[in-house]
Amino acid sequence: MSDVLDPSKPIGTVVFGILATIGATAILAALAWALGPLKWPFQRRRLIKIILSGRHFRFVFNPGANKSKIVTFGRDGEIGEGRNSNENRWRIRRGKLEILGHDGGLYSRFVYDPKSGRLSHTNDPDCRSILGQYFEPQFESWRQDGEEIGHS
Repeated sequence: MSDVLDPSKPIGTVVFGILATIGATAILAALAWALGPLKWPFQRRRLIKIILSGRHFRFVFNPGANKSKIVTFGRDGEIGEGRNSNENRWRIRRGKLEILGHDGGLYSRFVYDPKSGRLSHTNDPDCRSILGQYFEPQFESWRQDGEEIGHS
């Protein structure tokens, strides 16, 4: 047993290398977890800028059947066009867009994907919606010319 823990022996070097790798991984994971909330304000600002840009969004609510609809987001946290009992209101929490049902409960959660430009479903288990959903910003604006776009 003493050879296994002796760093001057080949087996001891391997064991200490493995333990050091495990320890460094644990420290990095703990730091990422602890520093995660520092990103939330930046993610919130980016999401507000995207969803309150005055654009329509193509909401693919059933990716398997390629079912989609057009959705707009109101400044007051309400869904405009495309509103129903499942997609009734919106909020941003912990840097993610959350869609609330008519009962006020979480229905789905989305995160911005900079590679695709989409808001992609997080597929979290606490969501009641179909997995794999996403929002795609469209190019046409639904706001009237001259209407101010606020960021409340």
